[in-house]
Parts: sequence; C-alpha cells; structure tokens
Amino acid sequence: MGRQPGRKKKTDSTPMMRQYLEVKERYPDFLLLFRVGDFYESFYDDARKVSEALSIVLTKRSNGGASEIAMAGFPHHACDTYIAKLVRKGFKVAVCDQVEDPSQAKGIVKREITDIITPGITYSDKILDDRHNNYLCAVAFGRQGRRRVAGLAFIDVTTAEFRVADVEAGGVRDMLQSVQPSEVLLSTRDREFRDEICNMLPGDVLVSLQDEWMFSEEHADKVLDRHFRTHSLKGFGIEHAGVSRIAAGVILQYLNETQQSKLQYITRIGMVDSSEYMTLDLQTKRNLEIISSMQDGSINGSLLQVIDRTRSPMGARLLRRWLLHPLKRADAIEARLEAVGELLQQGVLRQRLADVLGTIHDIERALSRIATLRSMPREVRLLGQALQQLPVVQELLRECVAPKLRKLSGSLHLLPELAGRIGDAIDPEAGSTMRDGGYIRQGYHEELDRLRALSSTARERLLEIQQNERTKTGISTLKVQYNKVFGYYIEVSRANSSKVPEYYEKKQTLVNAERYTIPELKEYESAILTAEEKSMLLEQQLLRELCQAVAAEAKLIQENAEMVAELDCFCSFAVVAEEYEYCCPEIHDHTGMTIVNGRHPVLERILGVDEPYVANDCTFDDEQRMMIVTGPNMAGKSSYLRQVGLIALLAQVGSFVPADRAEIGLVDRIFTRVGASDNLASGESTFLVEMNEAASILNNASSRSLILLDEVGRGTSTYDGMSIAWAMSEYIYRDIGARTLFATHYHELAELEEHFGGIRNYNATVTETADKVVFLRRIVRGASDNSYGIEVARMAGMPGEVITRAREILAGMEGREVELPSRQASSPVQVSQISLFEEEEHKLKRALERIDIDRLRPVDALLELQKLKDLAGGERA
Repeated sequence: MGRQPGRKKKTDSTPMMRQYLEVKERYPDFLLLFRVGDFYESFYDDARKVSEALSIVLTKRSNGGASEIAMAGFPHHACDTYIAKLVRKGFKVAVCDQVEDPSQAKGIVKREITDIITPGITYSDKILDDRHNNYLCAVAFGRQGRRRVAGLAFIDVTTAEFRVADVEAGGVRDMLQSVQPSEVLLSTRDREFRDEICNMLPGDVLVSLQDEWMFSEEHADKVLDRHFRTHSLKGFGIEHAGVSRIAAGVILQYLNETQQSKLQYITRIGMVDSSEYMTLDLQTKRNLEIISSMQDGSINGSLLQVIDRTRSPMGARLLRRWLLHPLKRADAIEARLEAVGELLQQGVLRQRLADVLGTIHDIERALSRIATLRSMPREVRLLGQALQQLPVVQELLRECVAPKLRKLSGSLHLLPELAGRIGDAIDPEAGSTMRDGGYIRQGYHEELDRLRALSSTARERLLEIQQNERTKTGISTLKVQYNKVFGYYIEVSRANSSKVPEYYEKKQTLVNAERYTIPELKEYESAILTAEEKSMLLEQQLLRELCQAVAAEAKLIQENAEMVAELDCFCSFAVVAEEYEYCCPEIHDHTGMTIVNGRHPVLERILGVDEPYVANDCTFDDEQRMMIVTGPNMAGKSSYLRQVGLIALLAQVGSFVPADRAEIGLVDRIFTRVGASDNLASGESTFLVEMNEAASILNNASSRSLILLDEVGRGTSTYDGMSIAWAMSEYIYRDIGARTLFATHYHELAELEEHFGGIRNYNATVTETADKVVFLRRIVRGASDNSYGIEVARMAGMPGEVITRAREILAGMEGREVELPSRQASSPVQVSQISLFEEEEHKLKRALERIDIDRLRPVDALLELQKLKDLAGGERA
C-alpha cells in the first residue's frame, strides 16, 4: 500500500501513530476510526473524507516533531449515528477500539479492530430499514465452452438468507436488479466490468474489487466446506452449482475477514431456481410500480403500499420478496391461495393471529446481532418473548384445514427451555445499554447476587464507619465520602485537624479541609470496588453465555422466523381480500387468461368512493392473442394495461385479485414497455432506450409470456415509428405467440385485425358534447379514429388562442387547406398531407400516379410512403 499524501514514515511517528499506521496498512480501503480516550479519531486522508462527509471540523495535531497531521473525530457515545452517515454515503468503516483499561496499560493502550461496517455488512438499526432486506452480493465470471457465464451469490447478514444463482452473462443485469444489493464484490481480474456493473445498479451501490485469489474454484470449495462443516454441498442442493459456488466462497471469505469468524448463525445456503420463480426486469418493476412509485421512488402509490398489512418486520420483508419473485408452479400458487382463503373465511382466527404476530419481535435480525455479540440485553429478552408466543401460534393453527397452515403448525420449533432460560436471566427492566449493569435478574446466579449484595450495602456500611469514627475522634462534622480519583476517604475540616488520630493517613490537602484514609476504609474500598468490577464482568459473561446458547439454536430459530413471516403474509393477503373485495383467481396450465371486471389495485384506492374506478374485462384465448387498444390520452389505456399485468402478478404471488372473476394461465414472464427517457450517462437517446427495451422483449419473451406495450416508435418520425410498431406486432403474433396488449396512437395498426385472425381491436371510449370530451375509461371492442389531443391540451391549461389556432390547423389539414399568416395578408394555401413545399409537389404527384394504392399491403404502403418522404426532402415532409 502506498503512503497517503502527507503521511510520515512509521519510524518518524509517535508510538500511538505507529500503532495507527500498522492497523491502517491492514485495512487500506476502509475509513479507520481509531479510539482515543472518549473519541473516535481519523487521520490523514481519512480525516479529510470524514470531515467532508460528516461536516465536522478538520483539525491538526503534532506528530512527534515539527510536522502536523490532519485529524477529525467525534464522541464515542455518538458513534452509531456518525457511522450510519458514513456508510449511507458508500464508505467502508473499520472500528479500532481500546481493548484494555488505559489505567492498567503499560505503555501504549492495546487496540484491535472490533467491527467492520460496509453498505452490505451492517447490523445497525440506524442504517437498516426493518421492512427491507440488505444484501451483500458477489459476481464471478467464467466460461462453459464458448459461452460466457456468470455466477452470483447474495446474503443478508442480518437474516442469514444466503442464495446462489448461475446465469448467462447477459442475465447479470436482471438478477442484480432483482436482488437490489447494497454492495457488490468483483474480482480485480474483472475490473473492466466494474463500470458495466455500476451502470446496472443505482448510484449509491458500492462495487468493491477483491483479490483475484479469492475467486478460484478450489479456494471457494474449501471455504464453503469449512464453514458448513461438510464434505459436500449435496444437502443444500447446490452441488451442481457452477460459477455461483465461487461467488458464495468469495462472500464467506469476505465475511470471515471482516467479522472475525462470528458466522455460526449462517447455517444454510440455497439455489435460486429460475423454473420456480418469475423473473421481473427493471422496466417491469418500474412500470408496474410494484414496490415503489415512478413519481418519487417511494413506497407511496405502489402495489406494495396497497397490499402490505403485515404485522412483523419478517413478514414485511418476505412480502416484498414475494412481489418481486412471483411463482411459476400452479401447485405452489394454489397452496398459498388455499391458506389465504381459509384465513379470509375465519375472520376471528385471522384477527387473533394478527394480534399475536404484532407482538413478535424481529427474530431474524435479533438472532444475527445476538450471535455476533452485538445485541443489548433488551433485544435478547424480546427474542425470548417471541419464542414464548410460538405455542400460542401453534395452538391457533391446530384446527386449520389448508395444507400450508397445517404444515406451519406442525413445523414450528417451540424451544421452551431456551425461552425459559432467557426469561429467567434477563431483567424485564433491562435498558438499551450495558454500561451500568443490572440487566441479569436477581436470583439467576448465586455469585452475582452475593457481589451485588456487597455493593448494595455500601451506603449503610459507609454510614456505620462514619458514625464509629465520629465517636472515636469526637469530630461531629467528620464525613466518609467517595470520588473516582481518590476512591473512599474521610474528610475533616481544618478547624478539627488537631483532633485527627495518628493512625489516620493523609491523602489530600484542601484549602479548608484535609482528606484521610484508615486501614478499615482501605479494606472496605478494596472489597467494594472489587465486588462492583467482578459484578460487571460476571454479568457480561452470563449474557455472553446466553447469547451463545441462542446462537446454538440458530437454524431452528431461523426456520421459526420464516414460518412466522409466511403466516404474516397470508394474513395480510386475507385482510386485503376482505377489505377490497378481491376474488380468488383460478390458476391453470394453459396460455389463456380471462379477467371479468378487473380493477387497478392502486388506482382504485387513490380514486376512492368519490370517483369509482371503471372496471374492464380482458380475454386471451386461442382466437385472441393480441389486443390493439387505441383511443385518446387520459382515456385509461395505460391503466388498463397495468391492471392486467398487476392482476396476473398478484395471482402468481398467491394473493386474491381485484376482479369479479379471474382465470390465469400461468405466465412465465411479464414484459412492459411504457414511456422512456434519455440515458445520458450511457449516451443513449430516448429512442435508443425505447428500442433497447423493445429488443429485450422480442429476444426473451415466450408463448407463455404477458407483453404490455404502451406506445412503440414514438421517438422517431411517424413513418419510422409506425413501421417498427407494425413489424413488432407481426413478429410477436407470428413468431412468439405471447399474450399481448398494445396501446397505441397509431390508428393505422387497426388494420392488423384484417390480416391476422388472433389480433383484435379495442378502444378506450369517450363521449363528445358540444363543448368538451368526456373520458369514460371503458375498454370496448373496435378501433378508435380520434386521439383528442387538442382536448387534452385544453384540459392541461394551454392558452385559449393556442387551442383555437390548433383546431383551425387541424380542420385545415383534414381538408387539405391551412390558412398561413403573412405580413401582407392572409390567404388560404392548399396543403398536401404529404408535403408543405410547393416546389416539390409536382415530383410527388408523379410518384403518386405510379402507385396503385388499392393493391398494396399495409407494410408495402408504409415503405412507399417512406420513399415519398425521402423524395420530399426527409424530415420536411
């Protein structure tokens, strides 16, 4: 590691700074927080980064000579707040603590790294959102023959969820966007992919380069076998995993280096099975607003906000994962639906379960902090209370019929001995810190009770010594007192100093008093201070033993947490189904779909009772595979597309759906293409982004997919865009066969119905009055012939003269005549719909005379129109 600018050599530094530099060499990529007294200090370049990130003062100090070094620090008692800010800004932090009492140190106080915090490795409530998972991910690349492949592993250290996935190299983007990691580990050998990986993720995700040796297959297998204490990984179902095993080994190696081997609570690892779960790309998650709104990225206005009625953090995190990974197997979906259906019917049972679930602490994250000795006594007690609620849950589920609920009831691990031990050990009044002790219950440990008794009688014993000495000396104002510097002492005023006995040993002289000690007080002082120290150490030991007992049951506790979370999700679905009048979808293995009076789950909640949502049907079968939906803006086309996608997604998640009836043929993927914006960072225009998304759909969709297209080709000239939209529609219908909803303003696409038997036209209806247009938001059979764009402009508040002029121009264009203003006078000008340039009009007329329009197929007509456009001067046409 090269020296940081301005840094002195170790031999030129003070002993403490030499100690700092030695630690810093071992953690060069981390901000090192170095405990000095009551502060955590940072030095050199770290200090400058800390000062800027936290907006705290950058100071200087002497380094044992004429030179000075930059430093910035903050009080140790506020470290959680400051560290949280640093990690949120993408820094990795190493905490170096004093591990011996400075008063007992001989020379420099011993210091060691006691904690490592990175965006992907944190247990802090100040950083984590208890309703979101926080993933650390590793990506490894390899080859299978000529194919470039990738392996991913991801772990949430706070819940011990650990999974791997093998994908084609091109599938890394979808997987990363599905996992949404906070930190990604990449080999230095693959540093050229760093920017590519960064572009796949939000800007605040940290991508860390790791040494190449960590990415060898041999090393990964050793790390995995050593951690799971097995000779093979068959028991976890990943024995056939490819490059992803390397990624898993990298994660464990990284955790071992940063967590000092406190990883015994990570007991399982599993494969992500693409045959079991639907993959949702970033565009689909964004366009359907599954977990966040497109407006501001928050949960407000999302599907998650509407259906999340979970009562525990574990349930909230699982529901989020379910929404992002819908099921693809009918039996698994139906098992969930049966559980939801029974809880919907059993309202009293559901309410009692919800009440109990609301009292259960976050078992998963409590376990991780307890197992890594980061937990406070209060959290251990809350875990014990959660374990005590499991028999109640089991009893409530005992009479259930749904297989899922019966399985949950029979699979819970009650752990009564551990729950009882925690209840006996931790005082109910235990606070959130361990600084003052007192968190172990009276009666739990005999020696602790004896030491406490000695400490608790201190005041009485001091008063007894004080009274005895007043009687012996005749000094009525004599006091026995204590402070941290001098310990216990006897204070006598100067006026009474002549009465002080010879066996009094002077400790301190004050202006108006003298302080002394006596053998009896020395003996008591030693006993009481020793008792207090021993009491504190014994409490820490007892808590550590209790935490180790909890960690020993990590696997069973994690399984309990998973079952509680699953039950919480079922209750949430049942509550939503009852409140919003959802129906139970029928799941089938065919490629059809029937939705009767379907509603958009989010919009109907936003509109409320004052403006009830207009329900619509949707049908896909052998005779109808594609629906071309035309109509004006604001008429409900986009909402209709999204509601069909959300109903299909909810059904395959295992939830009831907003419809009178729904029959869903299993969907393998949902694709959406809705709107677009420039990707300036990658040099991509709006149209290129649109075409990238469209190409991805055409290359990845299958006959079992659901495709939702809301405008295609609007980012280029009319004829270019129309040609692309037409060709895409043909390709999807003939070559893919996917169920497709295509909302468009290209009314010309209505002609597709005449050429393809499985394509049908629909339109979003409006009604016109004398002075305005009313959008009915009803999707009906047939094509629309008007976009009502000027009416929408009027509703948006466009100046009246602009609206009036636009209507004049539209009327003129439809009649091939537009009145153009001039300085001299206004006179009508005959305008061709193809060209406004008179000098080229004769060329176009001759070209038109050669075209037999009646015999042209629509696609050929579009090509001829393109030629005419080129003849007329490109974009001027």
